Amino acid sequence: MEPAGRVLVVGSVNLDTVLHCDHLPGPGETVLAEAMSSGFGGKGANQAVAAARLGARVTLVAAVGDDDAGAAALADLTTEGVDTGGVVVVPGEPTGRATVLVDPAGENAIVVTPGANAALTAATVTEQLARLAPGPRDVLLVSGEVPVECAEAAIRTGVTAVYNLAPFRGLHDWLADLRPIVVVNETEAAQAAGTARPADAAAHLGALFGAVVVTRGAAGALLVAGSDVDSVAAVRVEPVDTTGAGDAFCGALASVLAAGRPLRAAVAAAVRAGTIAVTGPGARGRLATAADLAL
Repeated sequence: MEPAGRVLVVGSVNLDTVLHCDHLPGPGETVLAEAMSSGFGGKGANQAVAAARLGARVTLVAAVGDDDAGAAALADLTTEGVDTGGVVVVPGEPTGRATVLVDPAGENAIVVTPGANAALTAATVTEQLARLAPGPRDVLLVSGEVPVECAEAAIRTGVTAVYNLAPFRGLHDWLADLRPIVVVNETEAAQAAGTARPADAAAHLGALFGAVVVTRGAAGALLVAGSDVDSVAAVRVEPVDTTGAGDAFCGALASVLAAGRPLRAAVAAAVRAGTIAVTGPGARGRLATAADLAL
């Protein structure tokens, strides 16, 4: 059997501040937090750790500031088994920050201050990926927390690519040309397709890009590949915190694809990983292992 490919993540690194509230505030409303905690986050870092916990060989291409938060984040990633050789330190910029509000049902609202993440350049991404020399079994995983030009530069390497359009910043012509596997949640799918019905949004995006996965929280996911629409159910669990569930999904999807499994099997494994993730606190409190997914 051929060895599994690597998961090459191009994404963000943040320090998270998590505020636990009795409900999420509405417009103009002030709420009091019942508890506060801090942890490491960023979609790219979370996805890299999620893939590494599943046994994948993972390298992260990202940017951090030249501050204590950046140094701590890199040390944590190294402990998790993620190769941080592709992470650049940006002088004079702070490491990215995220403020996460979580209600008793585990639902969240997140505001991100990009910091050094916004300083990542397409040239740096191209340089780092050229150094890594992606092979045919490698899988590239990119998220919307890095500048769009960085995502395009990464996906143009030509290897299998998963593009998590979160946060959604619009659709770009090159997506239809390069045709990565696009991952969006229901809100992002509605924004991209202009319809709130998940199945219609998935079909619309599938016609544009070929392979689209719409994550649906407790309802699982929709996979559109060409004209085929496949629903993947999730088991019911009691959620603790939904923060990072999408990142756990994406990390698992890329990891299973890099192991040579077909897309349908990778989506099924990713749904299980996302479901497991909501049973623990924070973005990385309960990430799936290979044993959890019987990989």
